[in-house]
Amino acid sequence: MCENQSASPTVENIDRPIKSLYSLLSAVFIFSIQDVLIKLISGNYPVHEIVLIRSCIAILPILLIAHFEGGLHFLRITNYAGHFIRSIFMFAAYTCFFMSLSALPIAETVSLFFSTPIFITILSVLILREKVDLRAWLAVATGFSGVLIMLKPGLTMIDPAAILAIMSALFYAIASIITRWLGRTESGVSIAFYMTIMYLFFSTIIAVVLTKQGMSNNSHPSLAFLFREWRLPANSDWFMFLCIGTLAAAGFYFQSQAYRLAQPSKITAFE
Repeated sequence: MCENQSASPTVENIDRPIKSLYSLLSAVFIFSIQDVLIKLISGNYPVHEIVLIRSCIAILPILLIAHFEGGLHFLRITNYAGHFIRSIFMFAAYTCFFMSLSALPIAETVSLFFSTPIFITILSVLILREKVDLRAWLAVATGFSGVLIMLKPGLTMIDPAAILAIMSALFYAIASIITRWLGRTESGVSIAFYMTIMYLFFSTIIAVVLTKQGMSNNSHPSLAFLFREWRLPANSDWFMFLCIGTLAAAGFYFQSQAYRLAQPSKITAFE
């Protein structure tokens, strides 16, 4: 116990549902704006380039948040494995989401992503051992019915982009559960900071691996967004990237705070 306290700063009480709710709603609002901006430039750049540039820009605002929270010592962590595993699922979640976003209307992608509470509720019971009442299970069943209605299985071939949105929801749910677990010892700003660093790391690897790859013009829009040729951003797009990176930094922080300050199954419906 003493070793953990000396290794990392004291974190907030992790049972603050009201502050968690405000943080979650702030994250949703911020990411909604970011998603629109990414949709606007998704036809010009590959997804890993957008994530890489966004991550580079987001580092500075996150450091500023750490400074105003009390100092850079809030970036010290104790659970390295937990941060790494969470970052993998978050990177997978956002990559799948952006690939889906490039092929589907924003409203449809986001609506499918709203299956997240279903996964979070189930995982909260299985992993966090949280108690979920009958009303919550009825809500899960209703939500699952809504997802089936949108996917329309059996009538026509399901658009792969829709599957990507569902996968994004699942990966995001797993990452949210890990955030609650990490929140016992880690600060919200440290969770946001190291996730951004790992985003930068993963997107760089993908960029190197895919830099020589190419897709035909007839490929699915989601695959085209992944394999599109890397290009230097146009001068007119740099302001867009700056906005995306700044919004991402704020969104990551509020998102991390939300899921570490309250039980995920209690707040996820508000997202």
